[in-house]
Amino acid sequence: MKNWKLVILLIIIAVGCLSYCMFSYYKPPTEHQPYTIPQDHDDTLRIAYIGDSWAFMHREHNCQISKILKDTIHRPVKVHSYGICGQTSKELYENIFNNPDLKRFLQKRRYEYCVISLGINDTYKKMSTTYYQQSMDYIIRFLLANQIHPIILEIPDYDISKSFNRQVLSRKVLRRLSMYINKTPLDCKQLFRNALDEMILKKNYTKEVSVVRYLSWNEKSTKDWKRIYQDDGIHLNEKGYAILDSCIAETCIKQYPKSLYGKN
Repeated sequence: MKNWKLVILLIIIAVGCLSYCMFSYYKPPTEHQPYTIPQDHDDTLRIAYIGDSWAFMHREHNCQISKILKDTIHRPVKVHSYGICGQTSKELYENIFNNPDLKRFLQKRRYEYCVISLGINDTYKKMSTTYYQQSMDYIIRFLLANQIHPIILEIPDYDISKSFNRQVLSRKVLRRLSMYINKTPLDCKQLFRNALDEMILKKNYTKEVSVVRYLSWNEKSTKDWKRIYQDDGIHLNEKGYAILDSCIAETCIKQYPKSLYGKN
């Protein structure tokens, strides 16, 4: 009898620990007090590109945005990318404060714009739209507190079914559980795009935040996958980055005051 009681107690403890871990995993972030990013006083336009693996892999393509902008605004342009592969929006937000390398990256120089590549892993891991909305809201608030204009990349039309099917069984089970808990369907990309727009409207960010719509560079949607994506269906190839970066550059040009243009 005593053994059965011990087994039951251990099961209750295990369930309790699992429930706490799951709650922490799915819980949206808590907002931190923004720290200050230093001001620069030269004529160089500086752009940060932060986020997930798309930002990590973008380091090899920084020159594309710089070249387009230089040719238009006639000022020096520097683009700096820092990405952490596999990051969800909450994880990236928390790393802005807890990751020494990312914090050093942000504090090293003054940025006028910050491109944000997040949401792929939120949809891939089947988090909730509330989780995504709150995380993106806090990232925006952090940037605006430092007079940095956020440029958000709308969640792209990556092959989400292929990404799910290539996972091992244990990961598929976890994703199915997440889908049930968060009421997130397998292809939830548009659900999250709508959630982002809803948050931006609700928080009155429409004039303070720019969104690069995925159809502005991925015009043919799924028909473009072989042309602009790598074989994994989730990451851009060189052609894809060139097309995306031209849209990012055009977004910056629309926001950059003509009164600050340099001489031709």
